[in-house]
Amino acid sequence: MDEVVTSRLSEELVAKVDRAVSRGYFRSRSDALRAIVEGYFREHPELFLGKEIENILATAPNLSDEELEKLGSKLFRDMSVAKLVAEGRER
Repeated sequence: MDEVVTSRLSEELVAKVDRAVSRGYFRSRSDALRAIVEGYFREHPELFLGKEIENILATAPNLSDEELEKLGSKLFRDMSVAKLVAEGRER
């Protein structure tokens, strides 16, 4: 069963959602917002690692470069660890 969530959005965001709906990308505001949230969560799996991330980080110093790359590609959708580090430095 779906749950109703109330949220405040800026006029600008609402206008963008409405534009996407009026252009036929989504059937309704609800569909648009659901797709946007689901897409964001898919792009950021690190948000849901919880305790698991602590275990990974505890073993990280023992990982070879190859193992670290393999782990990074699994966690961050085929993005290289070097690119992740570079993006982190830019923030």
